[in-house]
Amino acid sequence: MGAKVEGHPEGARHDAAISSLVRETHRPESEIRTLYEQELVRLENGARVRDYLHICAIRHIRETLRHRP
Repeated sequence: MGAKVEGHPEGARHDAAISSLVRETHRPESEIRTLYEQELVRLENGARVRDYLHICAIRHIRETLRHRP
């Protein structure tokens, strides 16, 4: 079960978040997209309010990448 960004109701918002992370981190889009989709699934599971999930996902991905070589 995965929340793919493609076809997601908030797809445009998620695509913009992914593009922003790619520019900011200078990492391949495929890596960022995979991390984002995984984080989105984790956050959506049990979330009552979904309006700000993209913000939480971005924050968690930044933190994850800070600890990677």
